[in-house]
Amino acid sequence: MSEFKLPSSSSLRVPAARHISLPASQRLTTITEGAQASDTGRWSRLPTFRSSTSSAATHLTPPPPYGWAAGSTIGGESAHDASEDEKLARLRRTWSGATGRRGGWGRLVSLAVAMLAVIGLAIGLGVGLTVGRKSDHESESTVNISGGGTRDGSSVIQQLPLGQYSFSTNLRAQQTNCSSNPATWRCYPYTVFDRSDPSTEASSSSTFDWIIQNVSATYATSTTPNTPSSGVPANLTISSTNNPFALAFSDQQLTYFADTNATSPRLTFAFALPKTVVPTSALTSDNAATQCYFNSTVLSGTIYLAGSVGSSANSTGSSSYEEWPYPVEIIQSSPGGDGTPDCYETVDGQLGARVVEGLEPKGERDECRCEYKNYG
Repeated sequence: MSEFKLPSSSSLRVPAARHISLPASQRLTTITEGAQASDTGRWSRLPTFRSSTSSAATHLTPPPPYGWAAGSTIGGESAHDASEDEKLARLRRTWSGATGRRGGWGRLVSLAVAMLAVIGLAIGLGVGLTVGRKSDHESESTVNISGGGTRDGSSVIQQLPLGQYSFSTNLRAQQTNCSSNPATWRCYPYTVFDRSDPSTEASSSSTFDWIIQNVSATYATSTTPNTPSSGVPANLTISSTNNPFALAFSDQQLTYFADTNATSPRLTFAFALPKTVVPTSALTSDNAATQCYFNSTVLSGTIYLAGSVGSSANSTGSSSYEEWPYPVEIIQSSPGGDGTPDCYETVDGQLGARVVEGLEPKGERDECRCEYKNYG
């Protein structure tokens, strides 16, 4: 490497070399630059700036502060310590600049208030949502059921009208007016209750296993305030159980009627449920097996929330279901008219030719009915 020489000039004076003794903690390590510089413990290289004091001489000006490279030490102090000192120095300069400017303290106070407001709002929202979820859970777990029942922990005290119930009834009436052939309309269990014949009490018994559920946290009970005579939605549904030999339906809406002078509080329903009947006698001259459909049949019911029942109703439903303790009335009805009934021959379980022989349409006011009750 060629030796660097300063140009001779009377305006330049080279000071005499002095030996300055510094404490070890204040000494700087040697700074090397160029291709042979070590990669470990080096200062970050920054460009060198030159300034000229005259046309004949050039001086090297001190470089700007070097950035510290990882792994370096200064006088035995770690780079981490130097970096922390620099951060503190910057923070002091920033703080001094902020407070020294006009309105600095006011801005800082405003910023602190804004931050506190944001934190308070976040905490308030979190607490509010938590309380809301807790309140919703508590309202669901303490829903007032008819009779004051509540949910207590994992045990459920379930009372009317929610639950699975057996509605034990007797067939009280059968009408076949909608069909010109009475054999086409039948009512299970095919025996009508007759008070004068005690044997019919058991043979006319029919039990319906149904489920009542709520669709809202607020629903009708026996203590629901009086409502208009037309009734109001009860926020309850009724469904049949999984029994292939019984009437099948699901989630039918119930209507609530309040207590009046004539009747007690009650729930009612009515919906279309086509009825299929196997006639008790032949409909054709060749005695072919037949099957009839009453496609306009409506299943309706009245479930009372108070009152007493008769002694004639015998439960034959599932023992796992609670017996409904109040009066109930269930009706299947079908009006007359064209296509009532719609009968077909059956061959090996498949529908065959339509049967029209002896089936004359009746008027729409002519009705077929099956009436079931557990009272009266």
